[in-house]
Parts: sequence; structure tokens; C-alpha cells
Amino acid sequence: MTLADERTGETTSSAALPDDDRLVARPGRGLAREALRERWFACSNALGWSVVSEWPDPTVDEVCEAVLEGRVGPPLEQALTRWAGARATAGIGLDETLSDLAALHTAVSGALGELGPRRRLALPGADGSRLVRVVSLGWSDVACGDLSEAAAVDPLSGLASSRYLLTRLAEVHRAARANGTRVSETHALVAVTLRVAGWSRVAPLTVAGDAASVVFDAGETIAVVGRSTVVVLAPRDGLAGRVRVLRGILARWLSGAAGVTGTPGARIVALPATLDGARETLGRLRDAEPPAPRRDRILGLDVPVTGEARPDGEARPDGEAGPDGEARHLDGSA
Repeated sequence: MTLADERTGETTSSAALPDDDRLVARPGRGLAREALRERWFACSNALGWSVVSEWPDPTVDEVCEAVLEGRVGPPLEQALTRWAGARATAGIGLDETLSDLAALHTAVSGALGELGPRRRLALPGADGSRLVRVVSLGWSDVACGDLSEAAAVDPLSGLASSRYLLTRLAEVHRAARANGTRVSETHALVAVTLRVAGWSRVAPLTVAGDAASVVFDAGETIAVVGRSTVVVLAPRDGLAGRVRVLRGILARWLSGAAGVTGTPGARIVALPATLDGARETLGRLRDAEPPAPRRDRILGLDVPVTGEARPDGEARPDGEAGPDGEARHLDGSA
């Protein structure tokens, strides 16, 4: 069975050409991508892929495109990370995912020899070990991320999880409806974003949570969102003054701390009128975090994160508050 058998409606056939010549002889990038995909699918089947209908996925095309364009290094690794995450989302195990990666290596080694060494996907050796690691991490991020999202407590920092924060937001919205008020008038979020280099994020995140608990000690919810953002759900009364106190504590406690670059910032983020809007706001806070360090770096060799540059040279995360201390929404809207 071929992938074309599974994908009805696509009738292009390559049976007339020898396997090793298909990608070279077929005109057009789309046909070359299809040929590599067919070859990869056949190799994966030969290695024991269990459910044929689960193999096709849009991320397969992304990986094939990256290979064909010779985009080795980070572009290929990013494509493989998304592909591995899609495999985990579909419920495919890590063992079968790594076997599928080996099938890709077999397909590329046999099909792309005439397109130059820069388009080869060499799994043996150091490069291969890195790709195996990238795929394993991409798969586990999604598989284990599902578990962490379902938990009430973040296992690394000990703070509340984003899932629990959403539960509390739902409760606040229900209380506002019962009292005839609007959530945006009674509550707001306080976002503390850390710029963390390398892998030293757990200790600063815990310290930031402790600092928030000193200021917000009357039952407010303190949660971690993403990998380096602490979010507090707090009443609006006196909130601006409390945020100023929090900034001072963060500056004292985290100044010069290992792994922290720049000065931690705390800002007020207004809550939208609906729970769906609040969920989107948390998603934008997570997406606005500085980029994570590359995972194939050796531990201890930290790489400073990057962000949008200010005129004074200091990085500014997207959506940071202005001089009044409040960012109403991360997209800039009121």
C-alpha cells in the first residue's frame, strides 16, 4: 500500500521511474515533495507503522519541504518539532515516532543523493543525535504538556497552573453575573514576565512567585503561564500601588540572579468581558514570552534570549505596559 492509496483523489503515479531517480526526474517542487512523502511513507510502513490512516499530516509536508530546500539546522529542527508534536497529539507513541524519523532518514538517503550533500539528512553521528533529541523533546512537550495543563499545580514552580487560573476566572465571571457587575471593573491580571537565559528558569520563577505572594496575600490566585510568566488574578482596588511595590521587590530579589537577563517587569493587564476573551489574553501572554533557548545547547552554555529592542537597547516583550503601568490588551486595543 502507498500513501496515494490512502489519499483518494490524487492520481499522480511515479511507478514508471526508478525509486532513486524520482525526486530528480520529476519537474516541480510539489511533485518532488510528493515523491519524498511517498518514499517516507513506504519506509515507515516497512518499519512497522501500525495505523496507515494516521500517517498523513500537514506537518509531514513541512518536513519534506524543509529537507528539499536544504534548510538544515534550526528550520529543519523546528519543522521536526512541530511534526513530533502532531504525532503526540494524535496519540502516537514516542517509539513509533522515532521509528518514523528513521524511516525519513532511509527515504532521504536513498532519494536525494544527486541533489547535493547539503540536502542529506544524516541521522548517524552528532547531527543525528541532535535530531533524535529534538524529536523526542517535541513529542514529550505535547504529551507531558497535556498532563501539566490538567493539573492544578505547576510541578516545577509549585504555583497554580494555567488550568487552575482559568477555573478561578470562570468563578469570578459567575460572581460578577450574580452581582450585576463587570469583571473588567472589579478584577484585573498582573503579569510578571521574566527574561531567562539558558535553562535556569525554575529558581527565578519560584522567587517571582514568592514575591507576588508577599504583595498579594489575601486569597488572590498566583499562577504560572507559559515557561517564564507569573500571572496574578487580583481585585482592582489599590492595584496600581501594589504593582509598584511588587516591582521594587522583584528588582531587589532578582537583581543579578543567575539566568535572569534584564529587569523583571510587572504590569496590569485588563480582563476582557468574557471568559473566552480571558482565555485568549492568557494565550497572548504566553505567546509574548521571550523565545526559549535552543534545546540542543550544552547545559551551562546559556544563550541570552532576544526581544523587541527599545531605543535604549533594553529588550521589551510584546505588550509591555506603558508609563501608566497598564497594558489594556496585548494587541494594543483598549
